Amino acid sequence: MSTPVKPKQATRADVARLAGVSESTVSYALTGVRPIGEQTRERIFAAMEELGYVPNAMAQALAGKKSGILALLFPVGERGFNETDFEYVQAANEAVSEEGYQLLLWPNAVEDIDSLTKIVNQGLVEGVLLMEVRADDPRVDVLEQAGMPFCLIGRTDHSDNLTYVDADFSQWGPMAIRHLGDLGHKHIGFIGIGDELVAAGYGPAVRTESGLTEEARRAGINMHMKHMPATIRSGRAAMTELLEEHPEVTAVIGFNEPAMIGALEVIATAGFEIPRDMSIMSLGLSEIAANLTVPAQSTIGVEGKDLGRMAGQYLVARLNGDTKSVLQHLSAPHFVDRGSTASPSR
Repeated sequence: MSTPVKPKQATRADVARLAGVSESTVSYALTGVRPIGEQTRERIFAAMEELGYVPNAMAQALAGKKSGILALLFPVGERGFNETDFEYVQAANEAVSEEGYQLLLWPNAVEDIDSLTKIVNQGLVEGVLLMEVRADDPRVDVLEQAGMPFCLIGRTDHSDNLTYVDADFSQWGPMAIRHLGDLGHKHIGFIGIGDELVAAGYGPAVRTESGLTEEARRAGINMHMKHMPATIRSGRAAMTELLEEHPEVTAVIGFNEPAMIGALEVIATAGFEIPRDMSIMSLGLSEIAANLTVPAQSTIGVEGKDLGRMAGQYLVARLNGDTKSVLQHLSAPHFVDRGSTASPSR
């Protein structure tokens, strides 16, 4: 069976031949760099339509037209990109696509301000969605100075005048501690993201851990904290250390999606049964991610797809000229019981 041949994509040269002009004249029609006659312009655009030719974003930007391109800034190298993150991005993409925009992932580091300055000043991007937000995020200053419409998925410590959607992470830790405390757990392990992200002011981690440790102190519960890279291997190491250093631990709270997979492996290898011998709860996992493990994990979090979609809608509202409305949303958490927590048996 032969492989079907894809139709050739029309080029600028094809447009020039059909319109009876030079390629440079086609470029002038697209960019407006030099004036051309109205009849010539009409022939060129008629040829483009007939051939299905789509000018590139650079040409559209030079012509002063909208590119239809939005950037989503997500520093993938810091903790990877997991199933739960994908739900935010997919929902945001669907929201902006419905309004005729294309969303491109820009994975550079938070500190790569030079590259961010270039991308917003080149005029190829109309707006920005910003993820993995720091308490004091230098990217926000760049976007504000450039006059670039943007929406945060997250928030800084000074977000009163910013457009954002976020989860109320300050409630996640206390909710988890109260649930496990009510079951009778007195020694709880915690597997979170790496120390470097916490030190950098990564909002979700800072707000979650602050509420968690304060609630544990108030309830007289001993917390045993492990901050690890976002890998399965590091999760194995963290759980092994918890079992060796604190055998009294009867429950583990996770805020590190891949690391918790490794932790579950170690628990099973040690002969512990969940939840009889060890209770497990994860923070911020999507429905899909929580059910990928065996056993499925009880969770505290928000609907990432709802926040992602709302962020896309907020950004489009700003692009459409709405500069006066207060577009901010803070989502309260909910607990989903999937049977991975119980009263301690030891």
